[in-house]
Amino acid sequence: MSSQPRRPRDAAATRAAILQAARAAFTRHGYERVGVRDVAAAAGIDPALVIRYFGSKERLFAEAVTGEVTLVDLFAGDRAALGERLARYILTKGETPGAFDALLALLRSAPSDPVATLLRDAVDKQFVRPLADRLDGGDALLRASLIAAHVIGIAVARDVIRSTALAGSDCGALVALVAPVLQRYVDGETSTDGSIA
Repeated sequence: MSSQPRRPRDAAATRAAILQAARAAFTRHGYERVGVRDVAAAAGIDPALVIRYFGSKERLFAEAVTGEVTLVDLFAGDRAALGERLARYILTKGETPGAFDALLALLRSAPSDPVATLLRDAVDKQFVRPLADRLDGGDALLRASLIAAHVIGIAVARDVIRSTALAGSDCGALVALVAPVLQRYVDGETSTDGSIA
C-alpha cells in the first residue's frame, strides 16, 4: 500500500502566509482582539507554526505591522507642498476590506500596553525623525512631532472613532483646511510672540 508523497515544506511561503493573515487581522480588529489561533486559521496552518516562526503574538505584530509604517516617500519632493501631501494622504486613504493598512492597524491597537510602546517607537523612527531631517530650524524635531500628532489625531477621528463630520465632509474641503495648518509647522512660521502661527 503506497502512501502519497508528502508535500515539501516551504518555510518562506508559510512565513509569508502568516504575515499576510496577521496584517489583515490586525488592520480589521487591532492587537487585543486577534489571537494566534485567528491568524493561524486565516493562514490555513497549525497555530504552533505561528509561535515557531515568530515566538509570540507581540513579536508577530511588531514584524507584521510596525516595520511597514512609513510615510517617508511623502517627505520627498517640494517642501512647499508637504503640508498638502500629508493632508491629502491621511484624508483620502480609504479602508479597503481585507487590505493591509499599517497605520490603521497600529491605531486600532494603541490601547494595548505592548503596542503603545511599538507605536511610539514606529512613529518616532519612521515618521518624526525622517520628517525632522527635512525641516529647517532648531525646533525641527518639535515641529515634526506636532505634525505627527495632527496626522495621527485626524486618522484616529476619521478611521477609528469614525467621526460623522469628517466622514461626511468633502475631502477636498478638508484638505484645504488641514494642509495650511500642517504647512505652517513645516515652514516654521511664527507669530509676533514667537509661537508657531
